[in-house]
Amino acid sequence: MKSKVEINSTNQTLEILEYIVLSGREVSLKEISEEIGLHISTVHRYLSSLVEKGYVRKTPNGFYKPGFRILELSSYILQSLDLRDIARPFLIELMEKTKQTVHLTIKDGYEGVYIDKVEGPGTLPMMSRVGMRMPLYSTSFGKILLAYSSESYIEDYLKKVPLIPRTEKTITDPLKLREELKKVKRQGYAFDEEENERGIKCIGAPIFDFSGNVVAAVSISGYYLNFEGENRERLLKELLNTCEKISNVLRSRA
Repeated sequence: MKSKVEINSTNQTLEILEYIVLSGREVSLKEISEEIGLHISTVHRYLSSLVEKGYVRKTPNGFYKPGFRILELSSYILQSLDLRDIARPFLIELMEKTKQTVHLTIKDGYEGVYIDKVEGPGTLPMMSRVGMRMPLYSTSFGKILLAYSSESYIEDYLKKVPLIPRTEKTITDPLKLREELKKVKRQGYAFDEEENERGIKCIGAPIFDFSGNVVAAVSISGYYLNFEGENRERLLKELLNTCEKISNVLRSRA
């Protein structure tokens, strides 16, 4: 059994690694020390192990950034996701039919994680990328994953996750979000009306496995004017058809 000291050092090492990765830039030893709240010598010791294992790289100017070992492991994880392999051709087909950006997302903890993305031609650049974690309450796919969760999960989610406004249209009232989730589950799809990113609208729908559980969500995202009127209905129809196809394949493999 690991001692409390060993567990604590492991947690601190992971905290340092997460900080370096999420910073999105090169960071100094001093900055890491100040942000994590550990003595420089302790941080340096943990960093040395991370560099040795390839999780962190040290630049010629003495700064630190993520190592290629992280990318290597990430690719193994994504390759092991059978769902991603099954969905991929359907996502490409959906993008070709709608000319919008398509995402495949799963729930991890209290967040959504993009596990695949197919960029639409000529679409607006979006912040999304494979592996990126996103809020559930402000995204169409997130509302899907929330709506089909257990009541106890939703209760915990609303207690632990602050509904911080991403735009002026974000739902930040827990009661209103609850009503929205009921509506989403009732109709079988969700809209993001520029709630997560200004100028971007999204439509999300669920993917079911053989047991009827929602295992992922697919969403279509694009410039808000492309999601109005008759085009909105066309996009929704194509999305629902795609999700049904993916769900059918998953059911057939049971």
